[in-house]
Amino acid sequence: MVLRQRMLERSKSSGARRKEATVEAKAGWVDSLHALAALEGVDDHQLGRALIQNILADQFGSDLVNDSKFQQVVEKVTEALESDVAGSVLIRRCVGELRAAAS
Repeated sequence: MVLRQRMLERSKSSGARRKEATVEAKAGWVDSLHALAALEGVDDHQLGRALIQNILADQFGSDLVNDSKFQQVVEKVTEALESDVAGSVLIRRCVGELRAAAS
């Protein structure tokens, strides 16, 4: 019974640490996107692609970012969203919010 309780406590504490690390990682890539949005010469397509890349990297692991197959997936997802009316509106809204926050 005591072992079970300790395992449960350990599980809760490690879960909280993982959640905290995830929140910090997301804050880091949001800051990176704001910095990218503030740069001159970065168009909306590039910023939208960077957003999608960060979302996918967050879901599948940041160690994949430099993999060419991962970059192909990012490009295909970006194209699919941009070709869809609702997806395109969503990306434009996100890009607009990133640019506004970077100003």
